[in-house]
Amino acid sequence: MNKDIKKYTVLVADDSRLVTSSVTTILRQIGFESISYAYKPFDVIHQCRQNAFDIIICDYNFQTQLTGYQLLEELKHARILKSTTVFMFLTGENDYNVVRSIVDSDPDDYLLKPFNKQFFIKRIFSALNRKLILAPIFEKLTEFDFAGVVRECDELQPFHPEYSKLIRKYKASALLKSKQFNKAQEEYESLLEEDDLDWIKTGLASTLIETDQVDEAKEILSLVKSKKNNPYFHDEMSNISSIEDDLPNAIEHLKQSAMLLDAGAHRELVIANLSIAAEAYQDAFTYMKRYYEKNINTFRGGFYTKINYMRTFLYKQPLSGSINLFERQLASYNSILNDISKTPELILQDKLISAHIALIKGDLKTATLSIKQALNYTSDFHFYDFYHLCFLLEQCSFLSETPTFVKRLEDSINQDQHPSIIRSQIHMLNGFKERLQTSQQHLSNIRKEMVLMKSSDRLTKDKHLDYYLDIHDLLPHSKKTCLAIIKLSALLSTPYEGKHDIRIKINKCNDVLVNLHTKEELNSINYNQILYKARGRATC
Repeated sequence: MNKDIKKYTVLVADDSRLVTSSVTTILRQIGFESISYAYKPFDVIHQCRQNAFDIIICDYNFQTQLTGYQLLEELKHARILKSTTVFMFLTGENDYNVVRSIVDSDPDDYLLKPFNKQFFIKRIFSALNRKLILAPIFEKLTEFDFAGVVRECDELQPFHPEYSKLIRKYKASALLKSKQFNKAQEEYESLLEEDDLDWIKTGLASTLIETDQVDEAKEILSLVKSKKNNPYFHDEMSNISSIEDDLPNAIEHLKQSAMLLDAGAHRELVIANLSIAAEAYQDAFTYMKRYYEKNINTFRGGFYTKINYMRTFLYKQPLSGSINLFERQLASYNSILNDISKTPELILQDKLISAHIALIKGDLKTATLSIKQALNYTSDFHFYDFYHLCFLLEQCSFLSETPTFVKRLEDSINQDQHPSIIRSQIHMLNGFKERLQTSQQHLSNIRKEMVLMKSSDRLTKDKHLDYYLDIHDLLPHSKKTCLAIIKLSALLSTPYEGKHDIRIKINKCNDVLVNLHTKEELNSINYNQILYKARGRATC
């Protein structure tokens, strides 16, 4: 290999020119000649698009734009690294969270600064040799061909016992990713018989969870030595809690995992999804904000991430809160709203966001108009688009229209996503369905009781009004319900003395009717006279 050193191309990337200079000095002493430099993460990406480097020695702790984790992920996602490229991280931090994040990103090696020359040389040549021997595996990994990874592992293992454990690790992981769960379980169990290592246990637990062997997964996870400080233990415990519909524990374990890693692909997104499912909208906003800010410069930080960040901000807003406060908060999101509104392919998503903002401001007419305009053009909607639409239909009391789109929401879950994201979306779906079914059941019970009372001549005006006030709790923006409440209140012969605050109810109903009807429509039924009588009966 030493004879071929001059042929290797090297990229040294660090925001410190002192570091790049010292690393270059060592490389030239070894015999490397073709050495390039980058001082920012996007410089690395640009140079990798222009040149197929053999070795990349990269700082993990860039102070701007991207972390090392995100940088390597970007390079892999864009498929601009050769399968034989050796990627090595350098870091001056020995914090456990940083080191875990480096390992989680799966580089070929990493070194803690400062390091001595001989150790550095040894690690470079070791990584080059390993990459050369295992090249067929890395080629399939670069192509995301996990079935191919398994085949190459089987081909190479008999001839390279020095890399046996690493080869089997790649094989087990590839079997899991290609959904060959039984074979993955066999591979992990075989590895566990030879070595009592926590990464094997969490890998086996993940496989067991995917095949509904939850009790067995719990048993394996109980054997993990370092539970508290192991993010992968918390990941799998979160998955188990999610399967068992224990959302608070699922969220708490993921929060622990996110704290233990300096980086990570999807944990904050899953926490946000589970929080929405649990109607914990402030938590959903907090973690979606972290996901958005962490990925703002990555391939995950596109317009859909912006939209979902905006949506969680809107989900957490009360419909009866201070409009002035909301408008002050909303002003800080103007740049995001402008970006969304200027993107032609996001016209319908923009309409839903505009509808939601109008609803919070009390402009029900604009909200319902925007929603109705979107209803017939949902063919390109993703899961989060459908969820937002269903949420708005519910808030606008369009209960009869909602079930159709709940079915579309269910069908829109992409089964090619990470399993924990799929599970979190299923919880969002189920949480919404349960809420809808509960409302429908309550409505059905109220209407049945009303019919029964009417058939037995026991339906007094007060009781009739009480039923509609109960319905209003479920359908606060229903025109039919609001008008019935105003009319029934006007018919009372004595002031209302039921369980509801009738004055507040009448005012809310009036807001809905004035918002959704024209003056001509209201005048045609002598609405102002009816409202005057209703308010008179509400006053003791």
